[in-house]
Amino acid sequence: MSTIDLPVTGMTCANCANTIERTLKKTPGVTNAAVNFASEHAQVEFDPALVKPIELIERVRKAGYDVTMAHAELPLLGMTCTNCSNTIERTLKKLPGISNVVVNYASERASVDYVPGAIGIADMVAAVRKAGYDVPTATASASKADAVDVEQVARDADIADRKRRMVVGLAFALPTFVLSMSRDFGVLALLLGQNFAPMSPGMGHAAPLEYALGNWILFALTLPVMLYTARPYFVHGYKALRNGAANMDVLIALGSGVAFAYSLLTLLGVFSGHVYFETAAMIVALISIGKYIEVKAKGRTSAAIKSLMNLAPKTARVIRPSTSPDGSAQGGWIEVDLPVEQINVGEVILVKPGERIATDGIVIEGRSAVDESMITGESVPRDKKPGDNVIGATVNKEGLLKFEASRVGKDTALANIIRLVEQAQGSKAPIQALVDKVSAIFVPAVLVIAALTFVGWLVIGRAPFETALINAIAVLVIACPCALGLATPTAIMVGMGKGAENGILFKSSAALEKAAEITTVVLDKTGTITQGKPQVTDVVPLGAQPISQNSLLTIAASAEKGSEHPLAQAIVQAAEARQLKTLPLQKFLAVPGKGLTAYVDERQVSVGNLALMQQQGVTIDEDAAHQLALLQDGGKTAMFVAINSALAGIIAMSDTLKVGSAEAIATLKQSGVRAVMLTGDNTRSARAIAQQTGVDEVIADVLPAQKAEKVKALQAVTTNGKAGVVAMVGDGINDAPALAQADVGMAIGTGTDVAMEAADVTLISGDIRKVAQAIALSKLTVRGIKQNLFWAFFYNVILIPIAIAGIFAQFGPILAAGAMAFSSLFVVSNSLRLRKVKI
Repeated sequence: MSTIDLPVTGMTCANCANTIERTLKKTPGVTNAAVNFASEHAQVEFDPALVKPIELIERVRKAGYDVTMAHAELPLLGMTCTNCSNTIERTLKKLPGISNVVVNYASERASVDYVPGAIGIADMVAAVRKAGYDVPTATASASKADAVDVEQVARDADIADRKRRMVVGLAFALPTFVLSMSRDFGVLALLLGQNFAPMSPGMGHAAPLEYALGNWILFALTLPVMLYTARPYFVHGYKALRNGAANMDVLIALGSGVAFAYSLLTLLGVFSGHVYFETAAMIVALISIGKYIEVKAKGRTSAAIKSLMNLAPKTARVIRPSTSPDGSAQGGWIEVDLPVEQINVGEVILVKPGERIATDGIVIEGRSAVDESMITGESVPRDKKPGDNVIGATVNKEGLLKFEASRVGKDTALANIIRLVEQAQGSKAPIQALVDKVSAIFVPAVLVIAALTFVGWLVIGRAPFETALINAIAVLVIACPCALGLATPTAIMVGMGKGAENGILFKSSAALEKAAEITTVVLDKTGTITQGKPQVTDVVPLGAQPISQNSLLTIAASAEKGSEHPLAQAIVQAAEARQLKTLPLQKFLAVPGKGLTAYVDERQVSVGNLALMQQQGVTIDEDAAHQLALLQDGGKTAMFVAINSALAGIIAMSDTLKVGSAEAIATLKQSGVRAVMLTGDNTRSARAIAQQTGVDEVIADVLPAQKAEKVKALQAVTTNGKAGVVAMVGDGINDAPALAQADVGMAIGTGTDVAMEAADVTLISGDIRKVAQAIALSKLTVRGIKQNLFWAFFYNVILIPIAIAGIFAQFGPILAAGAMAFSSLFVVSNSLRLRKVKI
């Protein structure tokens, strides 16, 4: 299966998004489609063997909308015959996001149409090179002017077009409104040299000629509004109806179109009565103002992602071997400034103080402090030394650093963050399902209500034709499906962006919504609450003839050097610190959750917990049990060491708390969330850590396979008949099943990739204070969604009956158009407030 992200244009309300979604889902080979009205993107999952990207694009266009496309001309090197051009053409057509490719062997160029955001020029260049051909370096380095820039140009062009139409609409609609409402054509009368009295709505004070002339002036002023400003509403409305759907454009086109048509027919003598040119013009002008401001505000909902994209530096200072003009090595090294797209994994990059780090890597020389706040949300710069990781787009604050590139291009942390947040912003929250159902029937229902309003006033109310028509138009124009469509996605987009700015990545909008309901947070101990880097604190020889501390540590380190467990590494490091030489290791066997057995210098050595000793038949006397209790009461993890099934001693280690762990748990408890520590460590050591942090409950001595079961048991605990919502916070491979089992899995970003893959939320910095922030952000976002939905529903439920009742009278359609525009702006503005909230 493949996934493509299509930037869609032409949507005006949630019904448009639903129409595109239904159209795509009906396409053979498409397994899922999600269209986000706020971000104007469609995420489509499809089988490339059954359907091609160009077919998906054509389906969107056939539904009456469009997809932003980009065009690239790639100069090619290395072709020797037409087979070469065919090979390159086939290679490029297989890439996701390519809609059309033509490779000309004679001109040695590839003409490519592609979807920006789904693929970039750098990806095409890489594919061509992989096929055995080449693209000049200048073209490859120009790849920054692709995906995002192309889409942004299209969005900017759309905003500029809306602005022009709005200006034209206002320029003609306002004079129309003033002229019509005043009913005073005094200026015209002076020009005609006649005594022209003001006209009442009943037309009793004006001569027929002057009144007719005034109406023709109103018609002339309204015509540009209808032909230019209103044109997109009529075009999109027609396309929507042609595809068996109805959207906001249909309502506006009908409302303004009926008012204009009736007025024109009256002007031509078909009807006798008042004209409503000012109504038609003002409806379009006011809606245009609202849509222009709305589309600009919608652009700000994705500001966080755009700011992340802008963080990536354009060039890097790469250290490469010096070469002579003929390409042979000269010896020595030179610094070369290159576009970041040309950096390869393994290359050495130099970064000076104040410069941005070009890509992810590992420091090989130098020491400095690096500001990682733009990625992790942590304000304090982190010290870097040889062997430490650096993240692309972060800022080197102090010293000179040389680092080796470890991940480049789409594999960098920044690229992954952007991709994750974009996918999450495009996903649909569960609460959106209700909105989609309402939106699907909203416009058709409004059309029926408007028709019933017209018939009701005409037949039951015995009102004049004009009155019935005006009230029906007011119903059409006042109904606002836009507010409904924007309520959820705008809040989700802003919430996701806010999270990314603070180092909190939600994988889906469902996770963002669910996090607001969390009642219990389960925290792994090692690496989550604590640093995860235990150090040996006590070496206690035991037995009838105790060996020395150094001998005990040497034997234990010799056995543990085959293990990668943090406790094993701590023992090995302690031996190295004392400059002790390890003994030959003949055999090694890890016992999960208990320890290990090994043969060291032809002696059987067991290092592990009490359960391992019991399994090995090692006797634990009162002295050993007393020593164990003392160490564990001090919050230390104690490991028994047995040689040839006889107890030789105890080695104890302690793991320091992470900065902010106690504060994080206190914050959770203050917000009414229960904190539980889940660990494979012994109960006494776990309780000592619990006392330092203040967790509510400790579940210790848990084997890795049991963690998911413990989480499941906590989920079954009910309060007031309602099951708890459990979040699991962990960092290791052994936490992955529990993270997947939890209602919301939160992975520490400094942990393993497996844990982050299984989790719903990633806390990039590894600071568990972000757990409380994630919950707070979720609650704020969900509250914003509920406020938006309340306003959208309340607005329509209250104002549609007012329009039906004809309370607005003659000004109904104009006031309705203003109210409709305001409702959408309120929803977007309310969502944008979240950007300024401190979490």
